[in-house]
Amino acid sequence: MSVRKRKFRNGVRWFVDVTFPNGTRYRRIVGTKKQAELVQKKIDAEIVEGRWDVRETEEIPFSALVLEYLDYAETNKAASTFSADRCRIEGHLLPYFGDTLLSQITPQMVDSYKSMRVRDNVLPKTINHELSNLAHMMKMAVRWGYVKDNVVARVEKLRLVKNLPRFLSSAEIDALLSAAEDYFAYPHIHPLLVTALHTGMRKSELFNLKWTDMDFGQQTITVQSKEDWHTKNYRSRVLALTPRLHEVLLAHRDEQERRGAFTVSMYSPTKA
Repeated sequence: MSVRKRKFRNGVRWFVDVTFPNGTRYRRIVGTKKQAELVQKKIDAEIVEGRWDVRETEEIPFSALVLEYLDYAETNKAASTFSADRCRIEGHLLPYFGDTLLSQITPQMVDSYKSMRVRDNVLPKTINHELSNLAHMMKMAVRWGYVKDNVVARVEKLRLVKNLPRFLSSAEIDALLSAAEDYFAYPHIHPLLVTALHTGMRKSELFNLKWTDMDFGQQTITVQSKEDWHTKNYRSRVLALTPRLHEVLLAHRDEQERRGAFTVSMYSPTKA
């Protein structure tokens, strides 16, 4: 058992972290350090007296779920995803739902949260991300046996206006590549843009490409996860090199070697 503190976006909060003799874990945000220590002493006494099982079925508040969920997310999600989730949960969901018992969170309460965010002029896409976080938290609460129903799953998300993508014209592409060729201080910019234009890769995929992903003999490029980064859904895919991209990448590799600046990473010179 321990009394611990955790830094949230809206300040430091103290909580009690207890594992009972049967393996059941109890975590509760209780306010100040003194209050947490008092709760700890009370539970210590219950365990000694054999009354600890009373707390096995005690309902937990949303704030306690936040603690457990963030531990889960940090272990099971990519670092960038976890960071974004944590900002939404600590910055908006926790201040609103606070110590509300999970059993008392209703679809109406979630709709009220959604309406509040709309009144604050928050983008619908952002609100939907927050609702997705909340829904997944409640899904995990069901899995962990804290509630029987995920009420957030019954709440509709906001409708989004889907704008059609705008494609660059041939003249715009030529102007972009021409400007990049004149960017002598950063010679990797031009081949990076050519790769993006010829493959449609995501930004993170481009910056995590390595020369070992290239097969000039088969004229293919493999987008695959690395030790410190993974593709979307962890899936790999193989793309064909166009003749122009093949030519540009060979020249880029030769130029790196000529300048004595050859790196494992194709487009991030400072990343080995």
